[in-house]
Amino acid sequence: MRTDVKDRYYRTFTYQPVDRVPDIEFGYWPQTIRRWLKEGMPVELTADEQKQMFLGKLDDFFGFEHEGVGLDLRLMMHPPFKEKIIERRGDSVIMRDGGGVIARRFQNDVDESSIPDFIRFPVETPADWRRMKKRYRLDAPVRKIPRADIENVRKGMQAGKSVNLFACGFYGLLRNWMGFEKLSVAFYDYPEMVHDMVAHWAELVVRQLESLPDDIVVDQMNWWEDMASKNGPFVGPRMFREFLQPGYRRVMQAAKKRGCVLAMVDCDGNPCAIVRNWIEEGVNIMFPLEVAAGVDPFAWRREFGRELRLRGGIGKEPLVIGGKAIDRELERIKPLLEEGGFIPHLDHLVPPDIPYKNYCEYLEKKRKLIGKKS
Repeated sequence: MRTDVKDRYYRTFTYQPVDRVPDIEFGYWPQTIRRWLKEGMPVELTADEQKQMFLGKLDDFFGFEHEGVGLDLRLMMHPPFKEKIIERRGDSVIMRDGGGVIARRFQNDVDESSIPDFIRFPVETPADWRRMKKRYRLDAPVRKIPRADIENVRKGMQAGKSVNLFACGFYGLLRNWMGFEKLSVAFYDYPEMVHDMVAHWAELVVRQLESLPDDIVVDQMNWWEDMASKNGPFVGPRMFREFLQPGYRRVMQAAKKRGCVLAMVDCDGNPCAIVRNWIEEGVNIMFPLEVAAGVDPFAWRREFGRELRLRGGIGKEPLVIGGKAIDRELERIKPLLEEGGFIPHLDHLVPPDIPYKNYCEYLEKKRKLIGKKS
């Protein structure tokens, strides 16, 4: 643990003295942004900006705090698949995207947030994986991290900022390659292939970490792993331990050698059954704690103790109602805030049924709760 880091985020999650937790939120559905503009939100946004879920201009408008310095690892597919329109059908097209996924995509998918109708994924068999593996060569020239990025991290460290890295999680990546159904079956039909996929991804991430100059620290790893619904995770603790956990162990051991003491996993739904698996490897921040999926952060803290850090956890429904409903929701999470190791914000993207005035009311009240002065 570094004691020279000034970031409230890092100090909150390492239980160091801090004046208050940071004021952060997650993002917005595009329909929400368009509704707020109609309701008088005084921000000028281009048509393209109105389609984005994570918009820095809007975060700056609301005054959210950006801490830490990020470093982009070169983990991309190379070469990507050539995008190709296979068929046009009225208001939709069947196309192959850069990831090799063939799906029916609707022209209004941004406006209505319709999920693509997935038809085929690039990996179905071990032979497919052997071909895909070549697109993730460990020694590809694109793996070299630019010197300018390294210098940017050095400047951030000198300014007392924490260093954050991101990698797609092992289940999430394999699902991107295979789709939910094919991956679910592959654990049983092609276990050796699944093990090799996890091992190759872990090796790619570790080599990126090992390529960093000796003076570059890693304070936090960030993982994306949407692998749960409100009924629980898509794999149980035993299967996680057998197939996915070795990959986490490999990467987190390499990160810890760089000073890493924090790791966050972004997993929607209710992954409670596999939280302990993550904690065992040092992945100790759970996010976004979806209330509607049945996540109870108080129960999680009782079960896993202060080793588990928590981020999110504020339900969205009270903001639809406004007024005292917001008061009650903030009062609900107050004891967890006082206990430490918790940063409160909405438990996912802001949905379009929340009025602009209610969101502003929520921010005002949340900021009073965390002690942020206007």
